[in-house]
Amino acid sequence: MRKLSVFFWIVLVTAILPTFLQSQGTFKGYMLGEYYYVPKHHDDDIQGRHGFWFRRIYFTYDNELAENMKMRLRFELNSPGEYLESRLLTPYVKDAWLNYNLGGIGHELIAGIQPSPTFSNIMDIWGYRALEKPPCDLQRFASTRDLGVALQGNLNSGKTITYHVMYGNGSANKSEVNRGKIIYTQFGFRPVKGLYLELYADYETGDEDQRNYMLQGFASYTEDWGRIGIQYACLHLKSDDDKETLDLFSVFSVLKVSKKVECIVRYDKMFDANPQADNIPYIRFSPDAPSNLMIGALSWQAAKNVWIIPNIKYVFYSIPDEGVKPSDDLYLNMTLWFKF
Repeated sequence: MRKLSVFFWIVLVTAILPTFLQSQGTFKGYMLGEYYYVPKHHDDDIQGRHGFWFRRIYFTYDNELAENMKMRLRFELNSPGEYLESRLLTPYVKDAWLNYNLGGIGHELIAGIQPSPTFSNIMDIWGYRALEKPPCDLQRFASTRDLGVALQGNLNSGKTITYHVMYGNGSANKSEVNRGKIIYTQFGFRPVKGLYLELYADYETGDEDQRNYMLQGFASYTEDWGRIGIQYACLHLKSDDDKETLDLFSVFSVLKVSKKVECIVRYDKMFDANPQADNIPYIRFSPDAPSNLMIGALSWQAAKNVWIIPNIKYVFYSIPDEGVKPSDDLYLNMTLWFKF
């Protein structure tokens, strides 16, 4: 069945691609491949694994439908990031939205499957999704996409205060199967050149009296030498029988060594053990203790749209409230990222 699904998507893209290319729209995408080696891991079954994989492939179609209206259709082929089971790349719709510019007053109305306000600016400032997801996406605090309606724009004429609000299913790219919904709010501030501050909150309801909310603060500074960023997030999960809080801190730095080389350093700290940790693709954290992730990388722009990124990811664990502290994890990767 999975082979038939992949075949269907290949046929579909092949059939509609000529039409897209002949229209006024644009077709683009990127591929993200990697050679990985795991010399050390708390899970003996993963330790020593190595090989090649494509982590993801994007095919994106953008079109200006009218003077104030545009659309995007994006397909993604995604590797499940499994170390112990071999699977095909899974194709699905990543984006499918319509954007209406409200008459040049600095506000846009977006409907469909779209980027959530949780990561819309942080992802761009971090700039190295090819290397790793932003912290809250990596730890599964929230999804990068949701199906709903959003409004975004500027709150002042100088465009130094921005907003992004959204009402969505809370089910990411999947169909909705519960009575609950989620409200996202994000406000950005640019008081001086290069400095960006962001405040974020969401509130989600669901079945079994679920009442979840997330708070997030982010600050960054960008200059000719590079950029730095710092982030704190808190996720509260509550249902009839359970209550849980997860806190996260992250800091990163991207420094320009030369015109084509950048040095990247990042540190993520979980203050609580994440029960979803062993389901995170590519980095299999232990769910038994709070994790600390350190990333070091060099990014070399080998051509206009080609980056080669050797990187190291090291995970060590804090002492848990109960049980034994897991041993450390080490990942050595050679990442290839190219756009077309």
